[in-house]
Amino acid sequence: MAVASLVVEIQQGTSETVLHGLAQLPNVSVYGMKENQIVTVVEGDTIQSVDDAVKILLTMENVTGVFPVYAGDYV
Repeated sequence: MAVASLVVEIQQGTSETVLHGLAQLPNVSVYGMKENQIVTVVEGDTIQSVDDAVKILLTMENVTGVFPVYAGDYV
């Protein structure tokens, strides 16, 4: 299993919209929010599946950046 902790940076005033979008994504959990940053964890079977999820996050409306804090692959 692979896991990554990420800070998702969003446009000001769009948190409800982005949080709703994140809730629709499988294997994405939200752990907190401060101003225009949302702390998330993405899990997947492989590091490639986590990378694919990050790419989806980057294409979401109102997301201005995705910054990894930690990433690892566990056997």
